[in-house]
Amino acid sequence: MKGTLRHFSLIPPGGGGMLAHAVAHVASAIKMRESGTSGKGIESVISGVERLIAAGKLAEAADALERGVSGTEAAGAVNEWVRLARDRAITEQALTLLQAYATSISLT
Repeated sequence: MKGTLRHFSLIPPGGGGMLAHAVAHVASAIKMRESGTSGKGIESVISGVERLIAAGKLAEAADALERGVSGTEAAGAVNEWVRLARDRAITEQALTLLQAYATSISLT
């Protein structure tokens, strides 16, 4: 998904034509990767999302990704992932509650 994000982050709002997509494809392939996370570019967004996922903060990662690509053509490319990530976070939270409930019942 990183490559797709990099590509679509270079497309102007409104979509652009075939030439814009071709240039974005080439530019995303040769673009120097940003180091660190202090910038506001797509690399910073990707890095921040990866850190949140590694920390087990899936809902926050979905929010960060959605905010990071808002207003770009990449927003459409991440919609499904964001929805699935939020669904999984809700499912994990429900499972945690059920496990806690089962534990409390078994102790009484």
